[in-house]
Amino acid sequence: MNSEKVSSFKESYKTTLNIAGKSSNLVKRSFLYFIIAYIFQGIAFALFFPLLNNIFQIEFNLKETLFWLGAICIFSLCSFFFRWLGSNFQYSKEIVQITHNLRVKLGEKIKTMPLQSLYRYRTGELNSILAQNVDESILHMGIVSGMFFEVAIVPLVIIIATFFIDPSMAIALLIAFPFAIPIYNWSRKKTKWDKTEGIKAHANLEADTIEYIQGLPILRAVNQVGENAQNLQKSIANLREVQKKGLFASTFPMIIMNTLIEFLFLFILVLGSIYITKGEFSIGALIALLIILGRLSEPLANFLAVASVLDIMEASFKNIQKLLEVKEFFVKEPKQRPKEFNINFENVDFAYEGNTKNSLENLSLEIKDKSLTAIVGPSGSGKTTITKLIMRYDDPQKGVVKIGGVDIRKMKQTTLMSYISVVFQDVYLFDDTILNNIRMGKPNASDEEVLVASKAAFCHEFVSRLPHGYETKVGEIGGSLSGGERQRISIVRAILKDAPIVILDEPTSALDTESEVAVQNALDKLIKNKTVIVIAHRLSTISHADNILVVEDGQIKEYGTHQELIEKKEKYYSMFQAQQRVKEWDVKSNIE
Repeated sequence: MNSEKVSSFKESYKTTLNIAGKSSNLVKRSFLYFIIAYIFQGIAFALFFPLLNNIFQIEFNLKETLFWLGAICIFSLCSFFFRWLGSNFQYSKEIVQITHNLRVKLGEKIKTMPLQSLYRYRTGELNSILAQNVDESILHMGIVSGMFFEVAIVPLVIIIATFFIDPSMAIALLIAFPFAIPIYNWSRKKTKWDKTEGIKAHANLEADTIEYIQGLPILRAVNQVGENAQNLQKSIANLREVQKKGLFASTFPMIIMNTLIEFLFLFILVLGSIYITKGEFSIGALIALLIILGRLSEPLANFLAVASVLDIMEASFKNIQKLLEVKEFFVKEPKQRPKEFNINFENVDFAYEGNTKNSLENLSLEIKDKSLTAIVGPSGSGKTTITKLIMRYDDPQKGVVKIGGVDIRKMKQTTLMSYISVVFQDVYLFDDTILNNIRMGKPNASDEEVLVASKAAFCHEFVSRLPHGYETKVGEIGGSLSGGERQRISIVRAILKDAPIVILDEPTSALDTESEVAVQNALDKLIKNKTVIVIAHRLSTISHADNILVVEDGQIKEYGTHQELIEKKEKYYSMFQAQQRVKEWDVKSNIE
C-alpha cells in the first residue's frame, strides 16, 4: 500500500505546466501573483509584533501605533490585490479553455490511434478519462496553487521577518516544522496509494456499470441480474475497500497534525508566560505571537489536504498522459494514392498484442480489382484479421499490405478509409435519426442522394412507414429497429459512401429468410463494380465468388472457384459437405 512513489513539489509543478499545455505561461503568471501576495501577507502578520508591543508599552505612542497599523493595512491591501490577480486565472474562461483543449486533444487521439491500442481500454475507462480525470487534473489547479503558496510562503516570511524583530520568537515558531515534515511524508505515502487506486476503482466501476446496463437483456434472460452480476458486484466492493483504507490513511495523519498545532500553541503560551515573568518578553509580543500562530494553524492544518489534491491531479493526469502517449500510425513518405484497387498481402506475419502465437503466418494473397473474393475457414483461423489489416487496424510485425500496388502505410488513415466501405454482421447505429445515420457515409450528401441510395438498398419502403420517416430516432445502438432494418440502413450508408472496396462480414447470417432476401438484394446494388471481400460462414452463399480463400491457422490452405475447390476434395470440400449434411438434417427434422 505504501509502495507508491511520492512526487516532489517540483515534479507536481512540472505536471501542472504539462497539463496546462499552451496556457502554461498563464499558470506561471498566476503562481507568481500568489507568491507576491503571500509574501505581502507574511510581512503584514510579522508587523503585529511592533504594533502590539507599542500598544502595550507603558507610554503609549499614537503616532508609532498608527504607522505600524497603516503599514499592516498597506501590505494587506497589496496581498489582496495580487491574490485577486492570481485567482483571476481560476475564475476566468482560461481554465475552462484548458479543460476543453485537453478533451479535444484526447478526442483527436482516440480518433487516430490504432484500434488495437484503443481496444485495450474499456468504454467506461475512456469515459472516466475524458470526464472525471480531465476535471480532476485542471479545475482544482487555481484553488490548489493558492492554497499551496499560502501554506508554503506565509509561515516562511513570518519566521524570517520575526528573526529581525525577536530571534527567540522565531525559534519558537520553528519548533513545529521538524515534527510536521515526517507527518507530511508519512501522509503522502499513504494517500498516494489511495488516490491512484481510487481513480482505477472508479474507472472500473464505470466500465462495469456500462457493460452491465448494455448486457441487461441477456442477464435477465439467464436470471443473473442480481447478486450473480459478478463483475459489477466486485467493482462496487473493491471501491468500498479502497475508500475505507483511503479514509483512514488521510484522516489519521491530519488528526496528528492538528494535535501537534494545539500542543505548539500551548507550548508557546507557557513559554511566553515564563519569559514575561522573568521580564524577558512583553505581553504585546506574546499576544502578537499567539495571533500569528492562530493564523498559521489553518494553512498548516490544510497542508495535508493540499498535498492530497495534488496527488489526485497527478494520478488523473497520469491516466491522461498514458492515453496521449499511445503512438499513432506512422505514415511513410512519400504519401501515395492507388489508381487501382487490387489488394495484396506479401509475407505477412501478425500477432495480437499479448499473444505469442501469430494470427497470420507468412501470409501472401492477391484480391483482384473489381472481383468478389470470399474468405472462409473455421473460427479463429484469421479471416477477420485479414480484413482488419486491410483497414490498418494495426501494422503487421512482418510483411506488407498493398492496395493498387501502394503500401497502405504510405496513406493517411482518413485517405485509406475513404476507399473502403464495411458492412458488419453486428450493425452499430447511433442514437440519432435514420437520416443522420445514413448520412455518415457521406456527410455532405443531399436529401435526394440519400433517398436514391435508400431506394437502391430497398430501405425506403420500411422507413416511409415509420411515424417520422427519415427523422425517426433509432434509439441507442439502433434498438428500436429489427436486425434486418438495421442491416439495410448500414448498406444504404455504404452505398452512399460509394467506396471502391467493400468488406462484408457475413451480413445476412443472423437474419430471417424475408430479411435476408431484402438485404441480399441491397447488397447486389452495393457491390456492383467494386472490389468485394466477403467473410463467409455459409458456403452456399458464395458459390458465385470469383475466388474463394480457405484460411486455417493464419495461412491460405486453398484457393479457387467454388467448382475448382469442390473438385479438389480437400478442406473446402469437407466444410461444404458438412454444411450440406446439417441442412439435410434440418429438412428431415422439419418433415418429421
